Amino acid sequence: MDRCSPEVDEEWAPKMFDSALLGGPVPYSAVLRLAGDLAVKGMSAEMWLESRAAFSSLVVVCGVHRFELLLTQSAWAYELCHVPGCGSLPLSARSIPYCGESEHLAERSEAELVRMARSWGSDRREDCSRTPAAVDPGYEGDQLLEAAVARGVYFEVADALLVSCYEERHMIEDMHHGLLAMEVSHAMDREELRMSKVALAAAKRIQQVAGGRCACGEQLSPGPQRGVPARFCSRLCVPASERSV
Repeated sequence: MDRCSPEVDEEWAPKMFDSALLGGPVPYSAVLRLAGDLAVKGMSAEMWLESRAAFSSLVVVCGVHRFELLLTQSAWAYELCHVPGCGSLPLSARSIPYCGESEHLAERSEAELVRMARSWGSDRREDCSRTPAAVDPGYEGDQLLEAAVARGVYFEVADALLVSCYEERHMIEDMHHGLLAMEVSHAMDREELRMSKVALAAAKRIQQVAGGRCACGEQLSPGPQRGVPARFCSRLCVPASERSV
C-alpha cells in the first residue's frame, strides 16, 4: 500500500510517497505525469517495474512502452526507446518509438519500419498542411531510411515515407491545383533524389565497416539492393535470422 514517505525532506526534494509497486519513494507529480502518459493505453493497461537506481531514477513498463521517472525532480517522466534496458530517448515517442543511437531501429522488421515511415510522414505532412510543398522528413526520416538500408528494405520504406509526406503521384493534381500541384510534384521529385543520396551514403558507411566485401568474399554493391541488407552481396548470403519479415 502506498503511503507518505517520512524519509524525504520536502525542503531538499520533491514531495514523495512510498510505492510498493515502484520499490520506494516516488514524487507525486512524476506519478501524475506518468498517469497522463498511460491514460491513452486504456483501463486494462498493466504496469510493472523494470529497474530502479536507488533514489535517482526508475524505469516502468506498460506493454511495449517504457517510461523513466527521475526521482529528484517533481514532474520528470518521459518515454524511452522500446528496447528493454535501453536508456536512450526514442526518435519520436508517437511515431518512431526506437532510438537512433544504436542498431535498435535497424533491428525492426520491414512491416514495422514501413508502419513507422507512414506514421512519421503523416505527422510531418500535418505539420505542413498549409505549405504542402515544404514537407521535410527531417533527421528522424533519415534515420528510418538508414535503418531500412541496413535491413535491406530501403525501397519499401522510402516509398512509404515519400507518399505519406506528400501524396500518391497520380493523386497530386486531384489534391492540389494549378501552381501548388506543380510545386508539390517538384518537391516530391527533389525529396526522392535526396533520399537516394541518404541511402547511398548509409550503404557506404555500412560497407566500409565490412571492408567493402560480403562475408562470402564478394565485393558489395555500391548502393541499396531490394531485399538485401547493405553488408551482404545478394539474397543468397543473407542468413535467415536477418531476412526481412
